[in-house]
Amino acid sequence: MKFIHIADVHLGIEPDKGKAWSEDRSREIKETFQKVIQEAEEKQVDLLLIAGDLFHMPPSEGMLREVDYMFSKLTKTKTIIVAGSHDYMKEGSPYESYRFSSKTICLAPGKVNNVYMRDLNTCVTGFSYGSKEITDHLIDKLKPAQQGANNILLAHAGDAKHVPYSKKALKGAGFDYVALGHIHKPEIISENKVINVGSLEPLGYTETGARGYVFGEAENGLVQARFIPINQRSYMNLLINIKPEHTQQLILDLVEQEIKRLGTKNIFRILLKGQNNDKEQFDFTRLIDTYYIYEVVEAVTEEYDLSKLYDENKDNLVGKYIKKLSDDYYGDEVSRQALHYGLEALLETGEK
Repeated sequence: MKFIHIADVHLGIEPDKGKAWSEDRSREIKETFQKVIQEAEEKQVDLLLIAGDLFHMPPSEGMLREVDYMFSKLTKTKTIIVAGSHDYMKEGSPYESYRFSSKTICLAPGKVNNVYMRDLNTCVTGFSYGSKEITDHLIDKLKPAQQGANNILLAHAGDAKHVPYSKKALKGAGFDYVALGHIHKPEIISENKVINVGSLEPLGYTETGARGYVFGEAENGLVQARFIPINQRSYMNLLINIKPEHTQQLILDLVEQEIKRLGTKNIFRILLKGQNNDKEQFDFTRLIDTYYIYEVVEAVTEEYDLSKLYDENKDNLVGKYIKKLSDDYYGDEVSRQALHYGLEALLETGEK
Protein backbone atom coordinates (compact mmCIF):
# COMPACT_ATOMS: atom_id res chain seq x y z
CA MET A 1 0.00 0.00 0.00
CA LYS A 2 1.52 3.31 -1.12
CA PHE A 3 0.60 6.66 0.40
CA ILE A 4 1.42 10.38 0.38
CA HIS A 5 1.13 12.41 3.58
CA ILE A 6 0.76 16.21 3.47
CA ALA A 7 -0.52 18.92 5.81
CA ASP A 8 -0.89 22.68 6.22
CA VAL A 9 -1.36 23.61 2.58
CA HIS A 10 -3.34 26.72 3.58
CA LEU A 11 -5.10 27.28 0.26
CA GLY A 12 -6.40 30.87 0.19
CA ILE A 13 -3.63 32.37 2.30
CA GLU A 14 -1.85 35.59 1.26
CA PRO A 15 1.71 35.13 2.56
CA ASP A 16 3.70 38.31 3.25
CA LYS A 17 0.62 40.44 2.62
CA GLY A 18 1.61 43.82 1.23
CA LYS A 19 4.80 42.55 -0.37
CA ALA A 20 5.14 42.62 -4.17
CA TRP A 21 5.24 38.83 -4.34
CA SER A 22 2.25 38.04 -2.09
CA GLU A 23 -0.12 37.13 -4.92
CA ASP A 24 2.63 35.08 -6.59
CA ARG A 25 3.05 33.06 -3.41
CA SER A 26 -0.70 32.40 -3.15
CA ARG A 27 -0.65 31.04 -6.69
CA GLU A 28 2.50 28.99 -6.08
CA ILE A 29 0.98 27.34 -3.00
CA LYS A 30 -1.95 26.18 -5.12
CA GLU A 31 0.43 25.03 -7.88
CA THR A 32 2.50 23.01 -5.41
CA PHE A 33 -0.66 21.32 -4.11
CA GLN A 34 -1.62 20.47 -7.69
CA LYS A 35 1.87 19.08 -8.23
CA VAL A 36 1.41 16.73 -5.26
CA ILE A 37 -1.82 15.46 -6.81
CA GLN A 38 0.00 14.97 -10.10
CA GLU A 39 2.79 13.02 -8.38
CA ALA A 40 0.22 10.92 -6.51
CA GLU A 41 -1.27 9.97 -9.88
CA GLU A 42 2.13 9.25 -11.43
CA LYS A 43 3.14 7.08 -8.47
CA GLN A 44 -0.31 5.45 -8.43
CA VAL A 45 -0.49 5.81 -4.66
CA ASP A 46 -3.38 4.23 -2.82
CA LEU A 47 -3.93 6.94 -0.20
CA LEU A 48 -3.48 10.70 0.01
CA LEU A 49 -3.53 11.69 3.69
CA ILE A 50 -4.13 15.36 4.56
CA ALA A 51 -3.44 16.14 8.23
CA GLY A 52 -5.39 19.38 8.58
CA ASP A 53 -5.42 22.96 7.30
CA LEU A 54 -5.83 22.14 3.64
CA PHE A 55 -7.47 25.59 3.61
CA HIS A 56 -6.40 28.74 5.43
CA MET A 57 -9.94 29.36 6.60
CA PRO A 58 -13.21 27.39 6.83
CA PRO A 59 -13.85 26.77 3.14
CA SER A 60 -16.78 27.90 1.04
CA GLU A 61 -18.67 25.44 -1.11
CA GLY A 62 -16.86 26.83 -4.15
CA MET A 63 -13.46 26.11 -2.58
CA LEU A 64 -14.56 22.56 -1.82
CA ARG A 65 -15.81 22.04 -5.37
CA GLU A 66 -12.47 23.19 -6.72
CA VAL A 67 -10.38 20.74 -4.68
CA ASP A 68 -12.96 18.02 -5.36
CA TYR A 69 -12.29 18.52 -9.06
CA MET A 70 -8.53 18.29 -8.44
CA PHE A 71 -8.99 15.05 -6.49
CA SER A 72 -11.18 13.65 -9.28
CA LYS A 73 -8.05 13.46 -11.47
CA LEU A 74 -6.75 10.69 -9.21
CA THR A 75 -7.70 7.44 -10.92
CA LYS A 76 -6.58 5.13 -8.12
CA THR A 77 -5.99 7.24 -5.04
CA LYS A 78 -8.40 7.64 -2.16
CA THR A 79 -8.08 10.93 -0.23
CA ILE A 80 -8.69 11.18 3.52
CA ILE A 81 -8.79 14.61 5.16
CA VAL A 82 -9.07 15.91 8.69
CA ALA A 83 -10.07 19.56 9.10
CA GLY A 84 -7.57 21.48 11.22
CA SER A 85 -7.48 24.59 13.37
CA HIS A 86 -7.72 27.02 10.43
CA ASP A 87 -10.26 25.18 8.28
CA TYR A 88 -12.22 23.72 11.19
CA MET A 89 -15.62 22.18 10.46
CA LYS A 90 -17.95 24.44 12.39
CA GLU A 91 -21.62 23.58 12.65
CA GLY A 92 -23.55 24.47 9.51
CA SER A 93 -20.43 25.04 7.40
CA PRO A 94 -20.28 23.76 3.79
CA TYR A 95 -17.45 21.46 4.93
CA GLU A 96 -19.92 19.63 7.16
CA SER A 97 -22.51 18.97 4.45
CA TYR A 98 -20.46 18.80 1.25
CA ARG A 99 -20.51 15.43 -0.54
CA PHE A 100 -17.36 14.78 -2.56
CA SER A 101 -17.78 13.29 -6.02
CA SER A 102 -14.15 12.16 -5.97
CA LYS A 103 -12.87 9.30 -3.82
CA THR A 104 -12.52 11.63 -0.83
CA ILE A 105 -13.52 11.28 2.81
CA CYS A 106 -13.36 14.09 5.36
CA LEU A 107 -13.50 12.71 8.90
CA ALA A 108 -16.20 14.16 11.14
CA PRO A 109 -15.46 16.42 14.13
CA GLY A 110 -16.30 15.81 17.75
CA LYS A 111 -15.24 12.19 18.03
CA VAL A 112 -12.57 9.79 16.84
CA ASN A 113 -13.46 8.07 13.54
CA ASN A 114 -12.12 4.91 11.93
CA VAL A 115 -12.16 4.29 8.19
CA TYR A 116 -11.33 0.75 7.13
CA MET A 117 -10.61 0.14 3.44
CA ARG A 118 -10.91 -3.56 2.82
CA ASP A 119 -9.28 -3.44 -0.63
CA LEU A 120 -6.16 -1.86 0.94
CA ASN A 121 -6.44 -3.71 4.25
CA THR A 122 -5.81 -0.31 5.83
CA CYS A 123 -7.55 1.49 8.68
CA VAL A 124 -7.20 5.27 9.18
CA THR A 125 -8.05 6.68 12.61
CA GLY A 126 -8.58 10.40 13.20
CA PHE A 127 -10.95 13.32 13.67
CA SER A 128 -11.58 16.83 12.39
CA TYR A 129 -11.62 20.04 14.40
CA GLY A 130 -15.03 21.47 15.14
CA SER A 131 -13.51 24.66 16.57
CA LYS A 132 -10.28 26.65 16.36
CA GLU A 133 -8.77 25.02 19.43
CA ILE A 134 -8.74 21.59 21.06
CA THR A 135 -6.80 21.50 24.32
CA ASP A 136 -7.53 17.88 25.25
CA HIS A 137 -4.91 15.14 24.87
CA LEU A 138 -7.07 13.23 22.41
CA ILE A 139 -4.48 11.06 20.67
CA ASP A 140 -2.12 9.97 23.47
CA LYS A 141 -4.27 6.97 24.38
CA LEU A 142 -5.57 5.97 20.96
CA LYS A 143 -4.86 2.43 19.77
CA PRO A 144 -5.16 0.72 16.37
CA ALA A 145 -8.74 -0.22 15.53
CA GLN A 146 -8.22 -3.04 13.04
CA GLN A 147 -6.00 -5.97 13.94
CA GLY A 148 -4.05 -7.49 11.07
CA ALA A 149 -4.38 -4.33 8.95
CA ASN A 150 -2.16 -1.35 8.17
CA ASN A 151 -3.19 1.07 10.93
CA ILE A 152 -2.61 4.79 10.40
CA LEU A 153 -3.32 7.65 12.80
CA LEU A 154 -4.10 10.96 11.04
CA ALA A 155 -4.01 14.01 13.34
CA HIS A 156 -3.63 17.79 13.38
CA ALA A 157 -1.83 18.30 16.66
CA GLY A 158 1.22 19.48 18.50
CA ASP A 159 0.90 22.39 20.94
CA ALA A 160 -0.99 23.28 24.11
CA LYS A 161 -4.04 24.66 22.28
CA HIS A 162 -4.11 22.15 19.46
CA VAL A 163 -4.27 18.55 20.67
CA PRO A 164 -1.11 18.33 22.78
CA TYR A 165 0.55 14.92 22.77
CA SER A 166 3.41 12.90 24.19
CA LYS A 167 5.97 11.83 21.60
CA LYS A 168 6.74 8.80 23.73
CA ALA A 169 3.06 7.81 23.80
CA LEU A 170 2.73 8.09 20.01
CA LYS A 171 5.85 6.02 19.44
CA GLY A 172 4.42 3.24 21.60
CA ALA A 173 0.77 3.46 20.55
CA GLY A 174 0.99 0.57 18.11
CA PHE A 175 0.07 2.41 14.91
CA ASP A 176 2.08 1.41 11.87
CA TYR A 177 2.28 5.08 10.86
CA VAL A 178 1.30 8.35 12.55
CA ALA A 179 0.66 11.18 10.05
CA LEU A 180 0.82 14.52 11.84
CA GLY A 181 0.17 18.12 10.82
CA HIS A 182 -0.13 21.60 12.42
CA ILE A 183 3.53 22.35 13.29
CA HIS A 184 4.87 23.83 10.06
CA LYS A 185 8.46 22.67 10.54
CA PRO A 186 8.93 19.04 9.42
CA GLU A 187 10.05 16.62 12.12
CA ILE A 188 10.73 12.89 12.07
CA ILE A 189 9.69 11.93 15.60
CA SER A 190 10.27 8.22 14.96
CA GLU A 191 11.79 7.06 11.68
CA ASN A 192 9.25 5.46 9.33
CA LYS A 193 6.67 5.60 12.11
CA VAL A 194 5.75 9.04 13.53
CA ILE A 195 6.26 12.05 11.26
CA ASN A 196 5.08 15.64 11.41
CA VAL A 197 5.27 16.52 7.72
CA GLY A 198 5.24 20.32 8.10
CA SER A 199 3.69 22.76 5.66
CA LEU A 200 3.73 22.08 1.93
CA GLU A 201 5.27 25.51 1.25
CA PRO A 202 6.86 27.93 3.74
CA LEU A 203 4.29 30.52 4.76
CA GLY A 204 6.39 33.23 6.43
CA TYR A 205 9.96 34.43 6.91
CA THR A 206 10.43 32.41 10.11
CA GLU A 207 9.78 29.18 8.19
CA THR A 208 13.25 28.53 6.82
CA GLY A 209 14.34 25.19 5.38
CA ALA A 210 12.82 22.69 2.95
CA ARG A 211 9.09 21.91 2.80
CA GLY A 212 7.35 19.02 1.11
CA TYR A 213 5.51 15.74 1.59
CA VAL A 214 6.10 12.20 2.84
CA PHE A 215 5.93 9.28 0.44
CA GLY A 216 5.46 5.93 2.15
CA GLU A 217 4.90 2.26 1.47
CA ALA A 218 3.28 -0.09 3.99
CA GLU A 219 3.35 -3.85 3.81
CA ASN A 220 2.49 -6.34 6.54
CA GLY A 221 2.70 -3.64 9.20
CA LEU A 222 6.11 -2.39 8.09
CA VAL A 223 6.39 1.15 6.72
CA GLN A 224 9.15 2.77 4.70
CA ALA A 225 8.68 6.55 4.52
CA ARG A 226 10.80 9.36 3.16
CA PHE A 227 10.47 13.14 3.04
CA ILE A 228 10.40 14.66 -0.47
CA PRO A 229 11.04 18.44 -0.76
CA ILE A 230 8.73 20.17 -3.21
CA ASN A 231 8.56 23.87 -2.24
CA GLN A 232 9.11 26.41 -5.01
CA ARG A 233 10.81 29.01 -2.79
CA SER A 234 12.55 29.06 0.56
CA TYR A 235 12.95 31.82 3.12
CA MET A 236 16.62 32.41 3.92
CA ASN A 237 18.49 34.54 6.43
CA LEU A 238 21.54 36.05 4.74
CA LEU A 239 24.16 37.24 7.25
CA ILE A 240 26.72 39.75 6.02
CA ASN A 241 29.60 40.57 8.36
CA ILE A 242 30.61 44.20 7.88
CA LYS A 243 34.19 45.33 8.44
CA PRO A 244 35.22 48.95 9.07
CA GLU A 245 36.87 49.22 5.66
CA HIS A 246 33.81 48.03 3.73
CA THR A 247 32.15 50.56 1.42
CA GLN A 248 28.45 50.61 0.67
CA GLN A 249 28.98 49.32 -2.87
CA LEU A 250 31.15 46.46 -1.63
CA ILE A 251 28.44 45.46 0.85
CA LEU A 252 25.76 45.58 -1.86
CA ASP A 253 27.96 43.46 -4.13
CA LEU A 254 28.50 40.90 -1.35
CA VAL A 255 24.75 40.66 -0.75
CA GLU A 256 23.98 40.27 -4.46
CA GLN A 257 26.66 37.59 -4.89
CA GLU A 258 25.15 35.58 -2.03
CA ILE A 259 21.62 35.94 -3.38
CA LYS A 260 22.75 34.62 -6.77
CA ARG A 261 24.65 31.77 -5.13
CA LEU A 262 21.70 30.70 -2.96
CA GLY A 263 19.07 31.14 -5.69
CA THR A 264 17.31 34.26 -6.89
CA LYS A 265 13.83 32.71 -6.49
CA ASN A 266 14.21 32.54 -2.72
CA ILE A 267 13.01 35.18 -0.24
CA PHE A 268 15.73 36.78 1.88
CA ARG A 269 16.17 38.61 5.17
CA ILE A 270 19.45 40.53 4.99
CA LEU A 271 21.17 40.67 8.38
CA LEU A 272 24.06 43.14 8.60
CA LYS A 273 26.45 42.59 11.49
CA GLY A 274 29.71 44.34 12.31
CA GLN A 275 31.34 47.78 12.44
CA ASN A 276 30.10 50.80 10.53
CA ASN A 277 32.62 53.50 11.34
CA ASP A 278 31.25 56.02 8.84
CA LYS A 279 27.73 55.65 10.23
CA GLU A 280 26.57 55.25 6.64
CA GLN A 281 22.94 54.44 5.94
CA PHE A 282 22.97 51.62 3.42
CA ASP A 283 20.65 51.98 0.43
CA PHE A 284 19.28 48.60 -0.69
CA THR A 285 16.63 50.03 -3.03
CA ARG A 286 18.10 48.52 -6.20
CA LEU A 287 18.39 45.04 -4.68
CA ILE A 288 14.91 45.22 -3.14
CA ASP A 289 13.49 46.16 -6.56
CA THR A 290 15.35 43.27 -8.21
CA TYR A 291 15.12 40.37 -5.76
CA TYR A 292 12.71 38.96 -3.16
CA ILE A 293 13.97 40.74 -0.03
CA TYR A 294 11.62 40.61 2.94
CA GLU A 295 13.60 43.08 5.04
CA VAL A 296 17.06 44.38 5.82
CA VAL A 297 18.08 44.30 9.47
CA GLU A 298 21.00 46.62 10.15
CA ALA A 299 22.51 45.36 13.42
CA VAL A 300 25.76 47.21 12.75
CA THR A 301 27.85 48.58 15.59
CA GLU A 302 30.52 51.26 15.79
CA GLU A 303 34.12 51.03 16.93
CA TYR A 304 34.36 51.82 20.64
CA ASP A 305 36.23 54.83 22.04
CA LEU A 306 37.90 52.82 24.79
CA SER A 307 39.41 55.77 26.65
CA LYS A 308 36.12 57.59 26.93
CA LEU A 309 34.19 54.41 27.75
CA TYR A 310 36.71 53.47 30.45
CA ASP A 311 36.60 56.95 32.05
CA GLU A 312 32.83 56.73 32.23
CA ASN A 313 32.82 53.20 33.71
CA LYS A 314 36.14 52.72 35.56
CA ASP A 315 34.38 51.93 38.84
CA ASN A 316 32.05 49.23 37.46
CA LEU A 317 32.12 45.91 35.58
CA VAL A 318 32.41 47.56 32.16
CA GLY A 319 35.51 49.50 33.21
CA LYS A 320 37.13 46.42 34.76
CA TYR A 321 36.42 44.45 31.59
CA ILE A 322 38.03 47.10 29.40
CA LYS A 323 41.10 47.30 31.66
CA LYS A 324 41.52 43.52 31.56
CA LEU A 325 41.36 43.09 27.76
CA SER A 326 42.29 46.43 26.19
CA ASP A 327 46.07 46.02 25.89
CA ASP A 328 45.93 44.27 22.53
CA TYR A 329 42.73 45.91 21.25
CA TYR A 330 44.35 47.65 18.30
CA GLY A 331 47.16 45.20 17.65
CA ASP A 332 45.42 41.81 17.72
CA GLU A 333 42.23 41.03 15.82
CA VAL A 334 41.16 38.20 18.13
CA SER A 335 41.57 40.35 21.24
CA ARG A 336 39.74 43.23 19.57
CA GLN A 337 36.77 41.01 18.65
CA ALA A 338 36.67 39.42 22.12
CA LEU A 339 36.55 42.82 23.78
CA HIS A 340 34.03 44.13 21.27
CA TYR A 341 31.55 41.25 21.69
CA GLY A 342 31.89 41.32 25.47
CA LEU A 343 31.25 45.05 25.63
CA GLU A 344 28.31 44.67 23.29
CA ALA A 345 26.74 42.13 25.60
CA LEU A 346 27.41 44.16 28.76
CA LEU A 347 26.14 47.41 27.34
CA GLU A 348 23.04 45.89 25.74
CA THR A 349 22.01 44.17 28.98
CA GLY A 350 22.88 47.20 31.11
CA GLU A 351 25.15 45.03 33.29
CA LYS A 352 27.49 47.32 35.22
